[in-house]
Amino acid sequence: MRKLLILFFLAVQLTLQAQETFTYPHLQAVYDSMTVFRKLKLIPILRKEENTSDYEDTIRNWINLKAGMKQGLVTLSERGEYMVDNINVIMIENNSGKPLHIKSGEIVVGGRQDRVFAKDTIIPPVPGPHTIPVFCIEENRWSHYEKKFSYAGNTSAGLQRLIDSSSNQTMIWNEIRSWLKTSNQQSSSFATFLHQKKTVDTSNAYIKYFLKKLPMTDSNTVGIIASSGNKILGADIFISPSFFYQSLPFLLEKYSLEAILSGAEASPDFQKEQTYADRIFSPVEQPNYILKKGKKIYYKGLLLQMTFY
Repeated sequence: MRKLLILFFLAVQLTLQAQETFTYPHLQAVYDSMTVFRKLKLIPILRKEENTSDYEDTIRNWINLKAGMKQGLVTLSERGEYMVDNINVIMIENNSGKPLHIKSGEIVVGGRQDRVFAKDTIIPPVPGPHTIPVFCIEENRWSHYEKKFSYAGNTSAGLQRLIDSSSNQTMIWNEIRSWLKTSNQQSSSFATFLHQKKTVDTSNAYIKYFLKKLPMTDSNTVGIIASSGNKILGADIFISPSFFYQSLPFLLEKYSLEAILSGAEASPDFQKEQTYADRIFSPVEQPNYILKKGKKIYYKGLLLQMTFY
């Protein structure tokens, strides 16, 4: 009994410590290391204390959705054939033997209709199907025949923000209709629109540039602040550098798409970003800010990630 109490106490202390490390003075935005490429500016966020080894075992052996589906270890299927009852869920089986990390905003195409995942979810390596919430992103199709699902990348930061803050399918469709109309692509599905060659090539140019630059900044990098033109796109902070770098390709895709679709030429000035960082890192302001414009991701009671809009 005493041993269990000690373990419980240590777990609580670790969780509290993790919570504290997401605020000043543990975090620092490094403005002189900001990287600008076309319409996107990224400012690295560093954790001042170096020892994050206590958290590494928690996430080192995770598998992401893209890798799981590619390796045939993660399978997706419809729950049933009726649109009204089943449009907002997908069945997932995780046979990888590892925790499966699914991010809100990740897209899968096929099934009876293309979908985007509605929330961040960590599925344990337990046999059997799990029901996962999704939004429809293909308004005009509910097929009589279920196609095989395939992974189709991520949506933009703007749509992810709407997904995270809303449970309204109509709002998601309205946003997609607006984008398709603005781009004169009203006959296309949203996934097809995002995967046009020009958009993909441009996005890949952004991702390639930042993947080359960001690992060179500092080994203690745990997050980024992203902006385009005079607009802050958001910030993502992780419990450790390894978790940040695991998630970096996903972050670059969502922010690059947002910059391409609705951004403006990035400015070398960082006054807005500094004011923003002071709010989201503040121990006083952060709880209220993230309640209105952000989210937290936990696993087994440990705070792993904060995302701010």
